[in-house]
Amino acid sequence: MHGGRERDGVFINADAIHAYEFTIARTKDKASKDGEKLATLVKQLGQRSGNIFKSRTGWFVTREEPTADQRTAIEGISEKFGERVHAISISTLHHRICNSEQYLNARKNAPFGSVSIEDASAKQLSVPVRLLSAGNVNFSLKDIDDATRDGQRALVIGDYGVGKSHTLRELHREKQRSHFRSSKLTPFPVHINLRDCAGLKTPAEILRRHAGEIGFDDPDGLISAWRAGACCLLLDGFDEIVPARWFGSVADLKSVRWEALSPVRRLVQETPRSSGIVVAGRSHYFSSPAEMTEALGFKNYEIYRIPDFNEEQLAIYLKQAGVHWTIPEWVPMRPLLLGYLVASGSETASDITASVDRATGWNRFIGSICEREASMFSAVRPETIRRLISRVATLARSRTDVTGPFDMDLLRSAFVDVNGLQPDEEGMQLLLRLPGLAQDPGGKADSRVFVDRDLAETAYGLDLADFALNPYDDVHPMSSVASWANAAGDLGIEIAALSLTTKGAGRAIALAALSARTNSDHFDAVTADLLRLVVSVSEGKEATKHSYHISGVYFEDMTLVDSTLLAAAQFHECVFGRLDIEMIDEHSQVPHFDSCLIDFLDGAAVTPGWLEKRMSGCEIARYSDAAMTTSGIMHLSNDRDSRIALSILKKVYGQRGSGRKEGALSRGLQLADREEVPRIIAEMTSQGWIARTGTGSNVVYIGVKSRRPAALQALAAPSEFKL
Repeated sequence: MHGGRERDGVFINADAIHAYEFTIARTKDKASKDGEKLATLVKQLGQRSGNIFKSRTGWFVTREEPTADQRTAIEGISEKFGERVHAISISTLHHRICNSEQYLNARKNAPFGSVSIEDASAKQLSVPVRLLSAGNVNFSLKDIDDATRDGQRALVIGDYGVGKSHTLRELHREKQRSHFRSSKLTPFPVHINLRDCAGLKTPAEILRRHAGEIGFDDPDGLISAWRAGACCLLLDGFDEIVPARWFGSVADLKSVRWEALSPVRRLVQETPRSSGIVVAGRSHYFSSPAEMTEALGFKNYEIYRIPDFNEEQLAIYLKQAGVHWTIPEWVPMRPLLLGYLVASGSETASDITASVDRATGWNRFIGSICEREASMFSAVRPETIRRLISRVATLARSRTDVTGPFDMDLLRSAFVDVNGLQPDEEGMQLLLRLPGLAQDPGGKADSRVFVDRDLAETAYGLDLADFALNPYDDVHPMSSVASWANAAGDLGIEIAALSLTTKGAGRAIALAALSARTNSDHFDAVTADLLRLVVSVSEGKEATKHSYHISGVYFEDMTLVDSTLLAAAQFHECVFGRLDIEMIDEHSQVPHFDSCLIDFLDGAAVTPGWLEKRMSGCEIARYSDAAMTTSGIMHLSNDRDSRIALSILKKVYGQRGSGRKEGALSRGLQLADREEVPRIIAEMTSQGWIARTGTGSNVVYIGVKSRRPAALQALAAPSEFKL
């Protein structure tokens, strides 16, 4: 209130006076009335002591652009009172705060998360983006745009390579179109790669860093626009500023994540309620949805999940790419990998997708791209390229994540390890275009990453097999104490076992390498990988008089099997992201766990008594839902055949592409139920639920891609399933 009259806004600082009147009216009379209020107000304020030398301006602000009559009326009042009074639209006012058009032009030329990797490896194809709500209801980008335009907060989660960055980039484009279609009346999108924000403390620091990364020269204006509610935040990769591995207790882990996300949490909490926010990342980095939302500072939000491609999306993708090959079960239906397959050529892709099991498929994948690359050089053999990629995968583990990033110095080191000499001109060209790699979107020009995590695991598995064949190679980085804590994933071990078998080596070779390692008192990640490799090639039947110690190793995902060798092993102060015990029971031989941290114990709702006896001072953060364990499934009211079939579906489809031996499919069942498993397997194979691969004692049952949706639906509603 001023002079007995209501004013919409008055701001006085050390240099200037600004007064505002806002209206949605389109009449000349409204402009005349408000214009006189503004002119009188700024004149009176300017005559006060202390304000004499300050500039003063009145702003008549309309929702749409002012009419010609309104502009004329305001100009007349400005001339009559001798005061500066302007007629502008709300979009022009926002433009004065921050030039959204200039920002958006700068933003489109910078990376959107990992999308630049996708761009480097495949064509840009316009496959419709699909998001699912908590109730599995389909949502489109326009739905999300409309909801967040009104201030809704949204979490977008999905697995690695499923297209989270692509989705946020497309949402950014949708919001950009809405912004311009509405004559800039709707908030403009501000897309931030959170991986660039590690170590920052405040929202202002995040926005300044972002402006610097994309080359926008008005960071203060961007901060003001955010404070004013003139923009919608799209924050990509909340999991990328949280350490990928940790040591300590469960409480320590939560504290690390809480502290790492502090600036993001403040950014969310201090954003005006009228402004929408979308944050994307991998939810499995948190112990629970509650921790995720609390760490991000979210309230009154919706969660949307990006699933793998469905059959319709896959058909559109392949049609646009101009290819006609069938996708086997082991290939993730993820744009990142599919894009690389498309870019590798139809002949290569057809050869790769002819594989049934994932180890054979990935081995063939990396072999095919090495052959293709070797054809472009005069004196480089495919095996040399394969060994080079494998060595890069090993050395990359000593940096950060198993996929990188890493620089040219690491690539040169790998080249010297493999070839025994520095790279020449052709060697440098090979390093610069090494297949399976792409430029790191958030790094320097010469920084590289693997385009897919499974590809990096495959390459490492091949190098592990090479080391097992010659454990006394002093040049090999595995010959000394490992400078990394990350153990290989199940795929890496499968690849190493396949490689040894293909080369005619087996249990004796792998066991000799393990013995050489333990005799050197190395208890690290390489020893852990060799231990699991011996178990894999010997099918758990190995005899041993030794004990094996593994200390301080991080296992992102490990499946326990019945093994005399594992029973002789002790894991001390190790960390397990996911420990799968579906394949073992009280009759199995299992290792001892001492002071270990297990983030997720898969296959049990509580720690089984027989496993608890093998644990000492361990902490377990999460367990499986009781209804989804083998025991829980067998207590359903379904008929016995259907219950056994459900337990098999869970084991086979629990992890894409991983096969299960027949003996493992009986684990967790009562003796009477186990006797029925061969008959149920035969029936499920006949109905197309599972497929048999391998011969002799190496028979493995795998999932069928076309039946995956139905299998997952059966597991989601088990009481309705009938074999």
